[in-house]
Amino acid sequence: MQNKKLDRNQVRKLLIAIIDTMSEQEMRQLFRKLKSLHHGEQRKYSRKDFSRVIDYNVEGRYYRDFIENISEGGLFFKPSHTFSVGQTIQITFMSPDNQKPFRINGEIVRVSTDGVGVKFKIESQVQQMVLKSYVDMIEP
Repeated sequence: MQNKKLDRNQVRKLLIAIIDTMSEQEMRQLFRKLKSLHHGEQRKYSRKDFSRVIDYNVEGRYYRDFIENISEGGLFFKPSHTFSVGQTIQITFMSPDNQKPFRINGEIVRVSTDGVGVKFKIESQVQQMVLKSYVDMIEP
């Protein structure tokens, strides 16, 4: 079928046949990829599911919530308070060895009923390297 141009219904049938052979986890991963493509998102860094407590500051108020996923470019979490796109956020992570906190600034770039998307503001090469190391340590 490689040389034959498939119509919309044929493509749909082939996709469904492939999806029917996938595990639930594979289907969820595919869904996330398709959802990001559908919304025109072109991510520079891939996200990793990650549940860890973060402390953060927005407009001088301090909060604590759980990250849902993270990448070198940002993170997504479900906040306990309401925020707006464009707000600045300072996030504090505990280092993997729990010795020193790691702080990074960001901007809230997405707000939905699912949660809040934050884009990191990388301010130095050292910060970039620490963040990359932190994200690389997370198991996929």
